[in-house]
Amino acid sequence: MCSNDSPSQKRDGAAEPTAQTAVTTGQLQADYAATIDALRHTTLPDARVEALVAACVELQRELDTHGVADGELVLEVVTTVAEAIGEVRDATVVGEAPADRALDTGVPTDEYVLTPDERDETLGVLSSLLFTAVETPGAGDTTAATAVVQ
Repeated sequence: MCSNDSPSQKRDGAAEPTAQTAVTTGQLQADYAATIDALRHTTLPDARVEALVAACVELQRELDTHGVADGELVLEVVTTVAEAIGEVRDATVVGEAPADRALDTGVPTDEYVLTPDERDETLGVLSSLLFTAVETPGAGDTTAATAVVQ
């Protein structure tokens, strides 16, 4: 094992903090655009997809206009993602999706079924959106978001 394989440590055994690269507005814009496309290809109910897509578009607009997002909007996205994750978790997992499955019903009912691959893909998209939202400037700072609006 090479000494370059692990983080450097001080003599007292504490690891030196690794430098984090700041996420740029352009990267966030690209992440939201990719998420919008991915959401449209998931098996989430149509109403949930449209709500998340609209929120992503609004976050992109906030970033374009102000460079930060409104903290309340980010909180809405996080809440909506958490609800969607719960719906996916509660969905019936089947080996093969039925041909008559309708995703335009809004909130899933007992008929909300997913294959294991669909469930994993949908959870991946939702997780990605969650991480993107919390990396968005203003996400945890409602005072920064309201100061820009004023």
